[in-house]
Amino acid sequence: MAQVQFIDLEREMRADAQGFSIFPLSGRVRQPAALAQSFHLVSILPGQSRGHHLHPVHEEWLYPFHGAGVFLWEATAGRVQERAITGNRTMIQIPPGIAHAMKNPGPGVLYLMVWREPLGRPGGEPETVSRQI
Repeated sequence: MAQVQFIDLEREMRADAQGFSIFPLSGRVRQPAALAQSFHLVSILPGQSRGHHLHPVHEEWLYPFHGAGVFLWEATAGRVQERAITGNRTMIQIPPGIAHAMKNPGPGVLYLMVWREPLGRPGGEPETVSRQI
């Protein structure tokens, strides 16, 4: 089974006194048409979590660009792992079939860019399946 990847974007970031710019999708989008349909922005308020699902045939990418959070995923059946995500340098690549969620311990709002790409033919599978982790 493929594993969750944590990608350090530091080399791709251009920061100066005005702020930063980064192109987290550059070279990572295999199906641009799928991106246009699945790209979305997410906010998670302090003390809340989002996700608690998996995607049977879609790879999902999360880019937390403002705030701090804790990413949770089910690495193997019944074994949940977590990793603190701070700053704006780490992007998360989630293979199909891995249950995941993001929680915000606070104190500020956490903002993420999110997109999904199909890696297979759905064959009647729903795009997203709820799964508490």
